[in-house]
Amino acid sequence: MKRLLKSVLVFAALGSASSLQALPVGNPAEPSLMIDGILWEGFGGDPCDPCTTWCDAISLRLGYYGDYVFDRVLKTDVNKEFEMGAAPTVADTTGLQNDPTTTTPRPNPAYGKHFQDAEMFTNAAFMALNIWDRFDVFCTLGATNGYLKGNSASFNLVGLFGTKTQAAQFNTAKLVPNVSLSQAVVELYTDTAFAWSVGARAALWECGCATLGASFQYAQSKPKVEELNVLCNAAEFTINKPKGYVDQAFPLDITAGTEAATGTKDASIDYHEWQASLALSYRLNMFTPYIGVKWSRASFDADMIRIAQPKLAAAILDVTTLNPTIAGKGDLVSGNADNELADTMQIVSMQINKMKSRKSCGLAVGTTIVDADKYAVTVETRLIDERAAHVNAQFRF
Repeated sequence: MKRLLKSVLVFAALGSASSLQALPVGNPAEPSLMIDGILWEGFGGDPCDPCTTWCDAISLRLGYYGDYVFDRVLKTDVNKEFEMGAAPTVADTTGLQNDPTTTTPRPNPAYGKHFQDAEMFTNAAFMALNIWDRFDVFCTLGATNGYLKGNSASFNLVGLFGTKTQAAQFNTAKLVPNVSLSQAVVELYTDTAFAWSVGARAALWECGCATLGASFQYAQSKPKVEELNVLCNAAEFTINKPKGYVDQAFPLDITAGTEAATGTKDASIDYHEWQASLALSYRLNMFTPYIGVKWSRASFDADMIRIAQPKLAAAILDVTTLNPTIAGKGDLVSGNADNELADTMQIVSMQINKMKSRKSCGLAVGTTIVDADKYAVTVETRLIDERAAHVNAQFRF
């Protein structure tokens, strides 16, 4: 049985090093691996010994914490219906009579959408308070940045198409978008923002060289969106440090997307994650491979901020945006005519919807290398609910 356990854990640790994939699981034996310090000798003590003091039971560890998520499995967390203008119909083609001015509930194209890619990279300082060489209370303080990519339907990219309203009256018409653009891609990059986490880990059971442990962690960060790219054939644009409207229903103010816009706020994403895990390790001299399972719940909330396509406050050369004509027959030069804007997408906007974990359970495998019972380096990879790698280097005082 011991040979089988050794083989499984060693294979898992070697596999993690060759195929690296938010919060790490960590080695369950970590509280008891470093039993000596670089300044003070370790003294585990006996809690039942009346001569033992808390000073004998407590020790401190410091180190580096790096966590790199290459693909987090996320989905949107939105309502089934979305308020926008009524969809164009065949009857609307004759004279384009139905310019939408009121919103109506429509099936939400973002409901249940999966994201193509979600990345997050964190570098931080690691601090752990150890008790009796069995329990750890730890925290991290550092910085994180991220990247997100998904189909434009996940971001409710919408616009107004086929309007009959003339350009001269367009700014006062208070029209609402009537078309959802789903054959496009939206991606965003965040800046580097402060991130922190807290947690506790305990070695619950030991038998020879095997250790069974559990941990609980919570992490939080709130990076701002640094760059937003909308890659769409009908409305393509890029915004650096985008701003938008929170809790704003359609129609948006006609100045939305211009430098004259008011009432906007910076786009930021509030990240929260809870995680509980259970892991088993086996010490083989300097190496302590381990395998664990975890349950986590992550959320990314941008307050459903609605961001308008950049445009000029006033038309120059009969142009306010760089949207191409759809059918290739738009005639913007003529002016003062019905349908002069019908062939281009108008009042385009998108919103950053709330996101959450699509899968809650995951697997982690890794190994810890301990030197002189004072220093340790841990390498870990996580699978199923995310593809991520983690490295932790620490020493005990």
